[in-house]
Amino acid sequence: ILEAIGLLKKSKYPVIIAGGGVHYSEAWEALQNFSESMGIPVVETFAGKGAIRKDSALLLGGHGLTGNSSAAKCVSEADLVICVGTRLTDFATGSQSCFNNADVRFISLNVTSHDAYKQGALPILADAREGLRALADAGAKAGVKSRSSYVKEIASLKKQWKKRLAQEIYQPTAGEAMSQGQLIGILNEEAKSGDTIVAAAGSPPGDLHKLWDVSGGAACHVEFGYSCMGYEIPAGLGVRMAQAEGEVFVFIGDGTYLMNPTELVTASQEGLKITLVISENHGFQCIRQLQMGRAGHSFGNEFRARDKKSKRLEGDFVPIDFAKNAESMGARTWSASTPEEVRQALREAREEKCTSVIVVQTEKYRFLPGSGVWWDVAPAEVSQDPITRTLRAEYEESRARLQRFHY
Repeated sequence: ILEAIGLLKKSKYPVIIAGGGVHYSEAWEALQNFSESMGIPVVETFAGKGAIRKDSALLLGGHGLTGNSSAAKCVSEADLVICVGTRLTDFATGSQSCFNNADVRFISLNVTSHDAYKQGALPILADAREGLRALADAGAKAGVKSRSSYVKEIASLKKQWKKRLAQEIYQPTAGEAMSQGQLIGILNEEAKSGDTIVAAAGSPPGDLHKLWDVSGGAACHVEFGYSCMGYEIPAGLGVRMAQAEGEVFVFIGDGTYLMNPTELVTASQEGLKITLVISENHGFQCIRQLQMGRAGHSFGNEFRARDKKSKRLEGDFVPIDFAKNAESMGARTWSASTPEEVRQALREAREEKCTSVIVVQTEKYRFLPGSGVWWDVAPAEVSQDPITRTLRAEYEESRARLQRFHY
């Protein structure tokens, strides 16, 4: 602890990466107290989403590949990274590209030594809450205080991201269906204290990581360790069993919904009310996006009929009535294509006693802006395709320039 405080006293640009251990140890207040008393900004991993539950000037939100650009900039420039209850998996480190200060040092507070020693960190083997309390006490005794100039920098970064939300992400695009970002914005507006949103695979968990706001008391339960398609509805039922009051939203893509829709029958059998919000964008669009970025071609990830001439799955989009499918398994359903229709459906679903399913038409090829964080997913090393070969060359250049290991 004393060695950690010594590093903190020398640091000009510290940052905290909050992981799932903050939740497991119920360290929410301890984290916010340590952050605000020392003037240290906080960014969150997937598992750490909602680690600070009250609004804070020092909370920058989601960090990493699916985080926001302001959080990524703060971490990139940090000279001291304090990791609390996080395994620092690939998304959180940007495949070892996130930490770009030449003199960066790491402190890792974790109950598991395997994780505490990552990045060559100074390890603190302790429960997150008790470790944070010890750090806060030792910091106060050592006279560590926030730097007003750094706090202003963080406020500026936070303001930049909020401006993008208001002026870009939550705004409609002429001639397009509602974006998934707009849909999450509406969910944020309609969510109340005591509600929980659940997501697991495809673009929903990454988009919630970037956009969900817990400051109003609505929790976020995101599984993304293995992108578990089909986990969402059973997980929503589990949350409902543990949470008697408030809405349990299951935010799910149409492709993932088809992996395991029959658990709606379980919901009816057990009288467990959940509200599914299905983002219908005609298939596995985030995987198609990855195909385009790593191979330069798409195939098989959209719900398209087989083209008679090319013999490939690139014909017309297949019409699928998700609302009727859900209704056949006991749910009350709505189909929505405008923000007003989504809001009305959410309000009516809140009053329902049975499981509710809201199918929302969303734009196929409009994604949230990236965080600017690199990800080590390699195009084919050997290919005769000129597009793939170009992408491979770009990948190798980026890996050589961006990837850095810490010991």
